[in-house]
Amino acid sequence: MKLKITLALILYILGAVYLTAPSPPYPDLDGGARSDEPGDTWQHPDQKAFFTNRTRGEVIPEMQRKFTLKIFGVAVPSFRLNYRPEESFELIRDQVPSYYLEEIIYPFRESLFVNGWEPTNTPGYKNAIPGKIPLATFKGDTYLGKITLRPVNSYVWARLFVWALIFPSVYLVYLSLKRSLRA
Repeated sequence: MKLKITLALILYILGAVYLTAPSPPYPDLDGGARSDEPGDTWQHPDQKAFFTNRTRGEVIPEMQRKFTLKIFGVAVPSFRLNYRPEESFELIRDQVPSYYLEEIIYPFRESLFVNGWEPTNTPGYKNAIPGKIPLATFKGDTYLGKITLRPVNSYVWARLFVWALIFPSVYLVYLSLKRSLRA
């Protein structure tokens, strides 16, 4: 019994260290022109948008590399979740065009949504007349696409509260399972 309690205590402390570590910095996209459009600035001050000639295969690994959580100098691996582009209206903001939407996530902590719009690759414009395809233009320059970054953060106290509730919940589920297997 003492071993189980000791292991649970060690796991709890490791989790608390993970949950209270400083958040990774909110990254910028290298080689991109920072958007100063209203929807990317004062209307949504937590978001950043960049016009770029880089593809999804270049943008996502860079964001994952830059949005890295380090604890005592050790990088904690993040997870990537892929969403349908239609969900960008709910997860990023209304009226944002999208070709792809991914989330770089640290469970129980924070995440970074990366929304990319590449009008020439968007399925809705594949069969369109070349003059009818919208362009990603900014200050007179035409780019391959526009990348919108949206961080989602949580309070440290909320993280620790949820973490603290997990342990008695797991114990109660264990007792219930144990009791139901005896019957």
